[in-house]
Parts: sequence; C-alpha cells; structure tokens
Amino acid sequence: MTFVGHTLTGATLGVLSLPRGYPKRWQKSYLLIFGLLANIPDLPLKYWGHDRYEISHSLLVNGLMILSLAVFVSSWKDLKSKLGWGVLLSGSLAWLSHLLLDSFYNHGNGVAIFWPFSHGRLALPIPWFSVLESLPPPLTQTTLRIVLIELVCYGTLLLCAIGLRKVRVKKQV
Repeated sequence: MTFVGHTLTGATLGVLSLPRGYPKRWQKSYLLIFGLLANIPDLPLKYWGHDRYEISHSLLVNGLMILSLAVFVSSWKDLKSKLGWGVLLSGSLAWLSHLLLDSFYNHGNGVAIFWPFSHGRLALPIPWFSVLESLPPPLTQTTLRIVLIELVCYGTLLLCAIGLRKVRVKKQV
C-alpha cells in the first residue's frame, strides 16, 4: 500500500473525531497529524518500516508505542483537556488502521500482526489493490494506477466522512 491510502484513512478518522469548535486554522494540522499517525508503521527508519516489517507491523509493538504515547499525553493536563479521550482513541485507530489496510493488498505475504507470539499472517487480499514494487517508486503507468485506485477508494471514504460531519454539525446547531 502507498502512503496515499494510509494518509487518507488517517485523515478520515481525523475528520470523524475532530472536536466541535476546533479553530479552522488548526484543522489542517490536526488532519495532517492523523495522516502521519496512520503511516507510522512504514516510517523509513533503521530496524523499522519495511526494513523490519514483522516488528513495525506487530500489534504488540504498535500497541505498546500507543500506550506509551497515551501515558505521555495524559501527563500533560492542558493537552489532555483540549483533546479528550475520544481524539486519543481515534488517533490510535488511525495508527492501527495501517495493519488492517496492509492485509488488503495482494502481495500474498500478509501481515504478521501477532509477532513475536506467532509467525502467522493476516491476509485479506482485495484483488484490485496492488503494492508498489520499489521505494521510491518509479513514475510508471503501474504506479499511477495503484495511486489512482487508492485515491478513488480511500478518497471516497474521506468525502463521506466530511459529508457525515457536515450533517452531524448541522443537526447539533
């Protein structure tokens, strides 16, 4: 999966959890943070990302990182009161969505989400989703097709979330 699908999914969860009355000037930053959270398992760091796929895509490892981040955020009373637990939960879901989304791709390997307890892999391939063969990918028709499919599929989710939010905000006013 490319960063496009992960980022759009993270932004979708951000739209759905954006607190009411959040200043307009901060909304883009908020959604960008959610997009980044959804890409954490693929960050190109040594011993992380695609360098050590079983570690960076492990539910245990990511869960411990999220728990550490939640403890850190909860120690900042001002930040916790501004965000609330709903935002922290949604941010965690954006982060963990990465693992599920990677299982949808047809590379056939699946995702070892239960590492180190099991080497079994979660594979739920959807036929029209493909992975990029190299990073950074060359600009080819295949790359464009993969990105376009993700834009259409995950962009549609984002547009639905924006529409749902507008309907919800209208009902509350």
